[in-house]
Amino acid sequence: MKKIIWKDFWQSIKHTKGQFLSIMGLMMIGAFALVGLFVTGPDMRDTGNHYAQELNTADLSVICNYGFDKKDTEKIKQTKGLEEVEFGYMTDTVLKNTDESFRVFSKPKSVGKYEVRQGRLPKSKKEVALAEHYHNRYKIGQEVSFTEKKNLLGSTLLKRKTFKVVGFVRSSQILSNVNLGQSNSGTGELKGYAVVLPSAFNHQVYTVANLRYHNLSNLDSYGKVYTARVSDHKKVLQQTLKKDAKQRQKRIYASFNQVIKPKEQQLTNAKNKIADTKKQLLLAQQELDEQKNALAAQTSSATTPEAKMQLQQAQAELSAKAKVLQAKKQKAMTASASAEKTIAKNELKLAKAKKQAKKLSAPSYSVYNRREVPGGEGNLVYTTVARVVEDLAKVFPIFLYFVAALVTFTTMNRFIDEERINSGTLKALGYSDNVVISKFVFYGFLSGTIGTIIGVYLGHTLMPQIVYHAYYKSLTIPPIEEHFYWQISLIALVLSWISSVLPAYLTAKAEFREKPAALLLPKPPAAGSKILLERIPFIWNRLSFTHKVTARNIFRYKKRMLMTIFGVCGAATLLFTGFAVKNSISNMNNRQFSGLIHYNMIVAQKSPISANDQATLDDKLEESNIKSELPIYYESMSKTAGKSGDTQDITLIAPKSDHKLDQYLYLNDRRSKKKITLTNNGVVISERLASLLNVNKGDYITLTDKDNHRRRMKIANITEMYMGHFVLMNSNQYEKIFAKKYSTNAHLVNLKNSSNKNTKKVAAEFMKLNGVDGVVQNTAISQELDVVVQSLNMIMVVLIIVAGLLAIVILYNLTNINIAERIRELSTIKVLGFYNNEVTMYIYRETILLTGIGILVGYLTGDLLYRYILYVVPPDNVMFNPALSASSFLWPLGVIGLITIILGFIVNKKLRDLDMLEALKSVD
Repeated sequence: MKKIIWKDFWQSIKHTKGQFLSIMGLMMIGAFALVGLFVTGPDMRDTGNHYAQELNTADLSVICNYGFDKKDTEKIKQTKGLEEVEFGYMTDTVLKNTDESFRVFSKPKSVGKYEVRQGRLPKSKKEVALAEHYHNRYKIGQEVSFTEKKNLLGSTLLKRKTFKVVGFVRSSQILSNVNLGQSNSGTGELKGYAVVLPSAFNHQVYTVANLRYHNLSNLDSYGKVYTARVSDHKKVLQQTLKKDAKQRQKRIYASFNQVIKPKEQQLTNAKNKIADTKKQLLLAQQELDEQKNALAAQTSSATTPEAKMQLQQAQAELSAKAKVLQAKKQKAMTASASAEKTIAKNELKLAKAKKQAKKLSAPSYSVYNRREVPGGEGNLVYTTVARVVEDLAKVFPIFLYFVAALVTFTTMNRFIDEERINSGTLKALGYSDNVVISKFVFYGFLSGTIGTIIGVYLGHTLMPQIVYHAYYKSLTIPPIEEHFYWQISLIALVLSWISSVLPAYLTAKAEFREKPAALLLPKPPAAGSKILLERIPFIWNRLSFTHKVTARNIFRYKKRMLMTIFGVCGAATLLFTGFAVKNSISNMNNRQFSGLIHYNMIVAQKSPISANDQATLDDKLEESNIKSELPIYYESMSKTAGKSGDTQDITLIAPKSDHKLDQYLYLNDRRSKKKITLTNNGVVISERLASLLNVNKGDYITLTDKDNHRRRMKIANITEMYMGHFVLMNSNQYEKIFAKKYSTNAHLVNLKNSSNKNTKKVAAEFMKLNGVDGVVQNTAISQELDVVVQSLNMIMVVLIIVAGLLAIVILYNLTNINIAERIRELSTIKVLGFYNNEVTMYIYRETILLTGIGILVGYLTGDLLYRYILYVVPPDNVMFNPALSASSFLWPLGVIGLITIILGFIVNKKLRDLDMLEALKSVD
């Protein structure tokens, strides 16, 4: 008996290959999207965690603008919960004969190690290892030279300028090849990094401290527990160091004086030496004059030849002495003039240094986590991409599985209907209901399980590789690790069984309650009834016969109607969302840097700045290649916000002239498109910052300034902005918020030639000026975002393809079911004389209409899904452009429309080849 049942089972699969494969396809698509999106994020996290553990990456890094002295290091070492800390050196330099900024680090012993990609790490102070992305420009054994700006005391941190290249490395902190962060040298953008021995630095004070904590070891560094703990450690460390800032300031003055006093003493000694030389020459001149006077007195008394001879000899000696003295005086005058010039120059330098020293602010201790540390933009991008994938996993697969389950339910229903007579025969032969039902259960189980296993495999292997290949060229992260996640695989299997096995069991159980005699007859067609449209004579009477039939049949087969609408709606929703997100992220750059931001760079000047340096900077700003410039007050403020509790960098701009700001930065309300102006009623903040802090107009926010003072300000307006956080205010608001007189410290600069190449060239020229503290270009955040955009774009392409495949399977499946259920009806109208195309449209008109309704509903649900993604997915410093373009609507219509047209030709061929007599034969 079992053998007969199994034979019947395999015969059923053979006769319904299309339905079997469609269920497999639906479950495969669902499992691929579910598993692929769910495992890619954890795979990325595991890869990042293992890499960080391998290189012993610091949990926190501390940088002080004046370095760490002995008491600072002791204070940091006493930090509670500290596992290990390592102090080191770093300085920003410029690669010789270029404008490329290079950050040179000291080689660590343990914390924050480097991965050697080629060669080795330096072993002597004459050796250097460069960033791996420079291996095409330099070879091992070649020499590389750096130039470094002198500090306040006229010295540099590096002892030497030229090093021998011995290797190429990857950093545990700088993970990006594209955006390595800002720099105070070169063009203002960091382009590379290098590692030398600590002995290659002038050992005065440490410049960086890297810390690791006991309770953070072996934790998922992207998880909530790690994020919360590292945030707590950061707050404690910030408070500890902030308390010591005033004492450190006094120590800085003391150490500064210790350096200045010997130099002052040297100048005093040099002056005294010049004075002594002048005094000795004066005494020698006086002695010579006295001797001349004495000889003149003796001239009248010298009467004898001997006396006259002696007098002549004395005069000759005196003349020789005068010549020697004159030569000494001439030499001394020349030396004195040169020495006095040098002394004057050094006195000017010392006076300038003293003046600047008096204006030095209290030390600023900056504590950074892995994503915030200078150069940590790559870590931020990597975390963002992983989070984007995980956020998408919470929405797309669930929606996709829901649609797949609905279509599978319909498919299983049709399969059971087709096997009705066969099942009735088996039941009449004495087979129990459970045996007959088990055939359909196993059919659903086998098709669903095979499809799910394929989907699970592709999800574990293909999706992680797709995402990895979107970012691997931009980030120095090892190839993504692929792990098997049995939990999500089991969930995929359970979902597939719910979608394919449960409908089979419930439908078959309800169906086989009938007697075998009833089952041996075909299932009676659904009864027709008067529809709403018939009650509207004005419309109904104007419809043709075929259109009336179409309208009646749509409501006659309500289940199939709903399945078609839901199925197409699901595919349209995914397609609409995919294309809308693609359009949103691709339009951000254009809108930001064409419609909103018009300046090419911010040039920040040093504070204090000398009159000469100010004049040189002003002359540079008036050069012919500068289109225009606007004096502003500029500062980088901060606020802890976002999912990971990271410190957000916020650009504060307070222009000197409000009415000229539009030429550099256009402010407007995104929804109303109304222009925003700066007023005395508060500040204007960027939209993403407002959403991140969950604030509106009229609310108050508190930001931290560069001196770690908290500044409270009222929000007067919220402006459209897609990348970065901005706060803008006029000079009156500045004076009110900061409680000090307004003065400019930077310039917004517009270039005549705004190409990237020229922008970098001009930025480098500004950076070489003594009065310039830094240059901020617009390209940095744009480059950082590109990696996220590429990754998200790649994921969207995959999901669009998945949605397209889903649409094909759904429409093909439902169309086939429609034809199979109504084969006798179609044969009848064909016998009655309908042409092939008329027969096709008789049934396919319903599909077209329902597909159209499904697309329209899909637009609505797609917009909801799109809005959710806009809310959940973007990084903390980015807002996706929520504006919808026509392409977001046209692409789903085009894709599903094309599939519908192609399937129309397939249906036409199928109906043309239909054997009418065979279809019309009675089952009796």
